[in-house]
Amino acid sequence: MEGVFNEAVSDRLPAVIRSLDQTHQKVYIHLRLGKKEDEIATLIRLPPDDAKEKISKIRGQLAAAGHLYLIEDPQFVSLYLSSEDGEEEHERYIPSADISVDNKLIIHEFISILKKTIEGLLPNHSRILRLRYQQYMTAKDILGFSRKIGVSLIPGKSISEIDEQDIFYAINSALKELLKRLKERYMEEHFLCMDNLKYILEEVEI
Repeated sequence: MEGVFNEAVSDRLPAVIRSLDQTHQKVYIHLRLGKKEDEIATLIRLPPDDAKEKISKIRGQLAAAGHLYLIEDPQFVSLYLSSEDGEEEHERYIPSADISVDNKLIIHEFISILKKTIEGLLPNHSRILRLRYQQYMTAKDILGFSRKIGVSLIPGKSISEIDEQDIFYAINSALKELLKRLKERYMEEHFLCMDNLKYILEEVEI
């Protein structure tokens, strides 16, 4: 998390976080990754009191915007909805207290199965999905990362042969394989489509 964020990472942050300085943004991303206060202080090299103050400010900003669920166990559950004609898409937040215990268990079970399914993918598939959806990397970012560490993320191709189109293709292939495996488990569930899967991956730490 050292250095300056690239535009792709900054653009994916919530507006209330983008309005803060980069130190706060780094703290937010570590909170999204499930890091504790002491870990964040060490990782970003902040005095413990400063880290605590920044975490408190981030929580306040997110709470005011109704987005505290991004870093804490949700008080609200986000649903991705579309109109009957499929043309309009929007989010709706339902208080988790209004969701039955059975449905909460279903949600937790799905997230658990999702994570296990990703772990069961080919290593190159799971790796590229985590870079894309957990580390907020674009295809260009992933390509640069691959070259920097000197490891090809595309089986059968050397680093010098890989371009952004190969990364796009690899991400799409990994998504298709993940969707296929999930559909084998949830055969009757119509909510499983590519758009919803991408949305879920953006919201759930994998």
